[in-house]
Amino acid sequence: MDRDLASWARSAPRWLWALAVALLCAACGGGVGTGGTGAFASGPITGFGSIVVNGVHFDESAARVEDDDGSGRSRDELRLGMMVEVQSGEIRDGAATASQVRIVSALVGAVQSKASDSLVVNGLTVRINAGTVVDDSLTGGLAGVDIGRVVEVFGFVEPVQGSVIATRIEPDDNAAAFKFRGVVANFSALARTFDIGGQHFVYSGQVSGVGELRNGALVRVQVQTQVDALGRWVVKSIGNTGPGGGDRDQAKARGVITSFASNASFTVDGFAVDASAAQIEGGPLAAGLRVEVEGRLQAGVLIASSVEVEDDDEHDELELRGVIATLDDQAKVFTISGRSERISYAGSVQYERGSAADLLPGRRVRATGMLSPDGTQLDATHIRFDN
Repeated sequence: MDRDLASWARSAPRWLWALAVALLCAACGGGVGTGGTGAFASGPITGFGSIVVNGVHFDESAARVEDDDGSGRSRDELRLGMMVEVQSGEIRDGAATASQVRIVSALVGAVQSKASDSLVVNGLTVRINAGTVVDDSLTGGLAGVDIGRVVEVFGFVEPVQGSVIATRIEPDDNAAAFKFRGVVANFSALARTFDIGGQHFVYSGQVSGVGELRNGALVRVQVQTQVDALGRWVVKSIGNTGPGGGDRDQAKARGVITSFASNASFTVDGFAVDASAAQIEGGPLAAGLRVEVEGRLQAGVLIASSVEVEDDDEHDELELRGVIATLDDQAKVFTISGRSERISYAGSVQYERGSAADLLPGRRVRATGMLSPDGTQLDATHIRFDN
């Protein structure tokens, strides 16, 4: 290796190395179905019965559930609107068996201000829309979020301003540290400082994960709950998430384009995508657009077969399956066994294999619909009886 190439190799970001390896493999005859099995998916949870992510039903009953620090979590902690990364076996007929489910939040911190459609948390704007699930412990949805309350926010990170398009908001009163997930700017290895969305950070030489820092990288940063005398967040740890370096025959990812050079070289939610041979719907592609990408993973790069640009005004249909556990026929609300989410049947509902009179504890149902206006429950539009 000559001196210039060696210098580049030492400084090149990991995603660029991965892309180079993927392109080399393709040139050597690699293709769909070579070198990898199973599937990877990233996006918000839009249903239960098994968890639904990007339209795929993943049976998570035997999966390891963890947070993005790698700490084990309970299946019972999975909720509608949570962003997750799923490793699974092959997807067949819209279903697969998950081996790992990683919970990936975007922000943990104190609410500093709020408006009708947004919060400011840790100095960053959290955008709230009709697709934002609000934990039902926050009575009235956003109205139940008090200034100073510590919350955990799940959602799509916007690369430049550092804001988050929230898919879920829930309280986190016992948080031992605050958290940011965003794109690094103004990185100085000499001063040991960097920015995310206009917020300033400082770290010591003993902090883990410093090697992830570079301008343009999407990172996860844990910080102390108070800024220092200079208004900087004091970093406790640095990390990242994503599909890793393996191969997978199937991959489905939803996120925001965090950097863009060309259709052959961009990142979604921090990991590399090559869409040079993909069918693109709603393009042209550019940084900041929210997309759904489908393809395969090769050497950690998502080789896309299709990319669809998503409209911020379009929101996911939600689905809950299971046995009715509790039912309030006055409020016209019921819950599913093992789930806390409430399902309202007070509106216009199409029933299949039964009627409203058949809604009784013990009946197995599949309810689909949209979020209520306050984001705290599913307003059913279709209910099917399965027994």
